[in-house]
Amino acid sequence: MRNSFFYLSIFILSASFSSADLIKVEDGSIISGKVTGLHTKTISLNTDFAATIKIDRDKVVSIKSKEVFSLKLKGGKNASGSISPNGKKIRIEEDKNVSSIDFSEVVSVNPVSAKIPGRKWSFNTGFDLLGKQGNTEELSLGANLVVLRKGLKDELKFNLEYEDREKNTEKTADRIGGGVAYEYFFKDSLGWYLRSELESDDVTAVNLRSTTGAGASYRLLNRDKQTLVARSGLGYRFTDYDTGKKEESSMTLDLGVTHKYQLNDSISLSTDLSYVPGIGGSGNNRFVHDSAMVMPVGTSGKWSLKMGVKNEYETEPAVLEKLDTTYYSRMSFSWD
Repeated sequence: MRNSFFYLSIFILSASFSSADLIKVEDGSIISGKVTGLHTKTISLNTDFAATIKIDRDKVVSIKSKEVFSLKLKGGKNASGSISPNGKKIRIEEDKNVSSIDFSEVVSVNPVSAKIPGRKWSFNTGFDLLGKQGNTEELSLGANLVVLRKGLKDELKFNLEYEDREKNTEKTADRIGGGVAYEYFFKDSLGWYLRSELESDDVTAVNLRSTTGAGASYRLLNRDKQTLVARSGLGYRFTDYDTGKKEESSMTLDLGVTHKYQLNDSISLSTDLSYVPGIGGSGNNRFVHDSAMVMPVGTSGKWSLKMGVKNEYETEPAVLEKLDTTYYSRMSFSWD
């Protein structure tokens, strides 16, 4: 039943963008007009002879339109052409090429003639504050800002982070960092990226760390509720330490994976993995993992709560600990 609803929705969408939509019903009648709405049990059709009429959805056999559509399929593939019913499949005709696919494989359908949305700016800022007194005195402050410019094929991202934590008058975190990243997909599943990051962390004795990377992006999953992108390339890293440890600079590999999953209408999950090893065994190998869950706060759609864990591992740190783990919860505000 759910698939049938989706199947019918595709052709209702196609009809709504045609100058003359034709609906065929069970008794063989063909009604011409403009589809104006899809309801639970009926379809609204604007006609010249009777203004707007409602037709029982269960009685509709087919809807025809000459409009050319772009179809987004599971796995990140695309198809385009005029569409029409073909049993439980969608018949796609482009020029003289005809193909049929299961409508369950279709993620979305858009008319080619529709205006292509341009790049859009969005902003997100987050903060967390924690104070504790008693047997343990603890103060924690964190803030971040993300600026995103997203298009159909590319994404430009700026980010800035600050973290300051103190426990029993001892600093456990004092870090500031930021970066910029650009990614462009010239095919459905293949693209390229360029990124650069700067970081300073007094607790781990890093006066300045600069990391730059560029390479290929592979979109392994591209669904409405789930995306998975892998990246591989080359980079360059420079690290200056506050201790007597000698500064480091080396060529690196630049490897990463980003996974995003919309669990339901309210909750989303994300995981970012990056691995930057020095080439030829030179330099410090660095691994970063960040997993988080985001849920809305209130009904405005602008406030959200982000809870997550971040692991940072280095093979040759300036301090004793190789693994640094941070648990965080952060209130965020978004706007565009």
